[in-house]
Amino acid sequence: MIKVNELRLDRSKTPVFKTELLRLIASGSKKILVNLEKVNSIDSSGLGALTFGKRQLDEIGGEISVCCLQEKVLSLFRIAALDRVFPIFDTVEDALKSE
Repeated sequence: MIKVNELRLDRSKTPVFKTELLRLIASGSKKILVNLEKVNSIDSSGLGALTFGKRQLDEIGGEISVCCLQEKVLSLFRIAALDRVFPIFDTVEDALKSE
């Protein structure tokens, strides 16, 4: 699991997030949960990093899901139709139960 401990997942924070995603994938993780509990704003680079991670995991038969989205971030996922691309869970516990 990756817990994003930033209020914003934007251009300045995305490189660190993407590096962590790649590290987990390289270590053999095929299921990655991204906890966005603290994130109240995400821009196109943050969304791009998530979709990048999805493509990487798709290639190896893996999956990326997100949880704990604040309402503003969830609305953005819905507007961008990313709620059809990523499994979204209300809580970490819900995500772990789905495995």
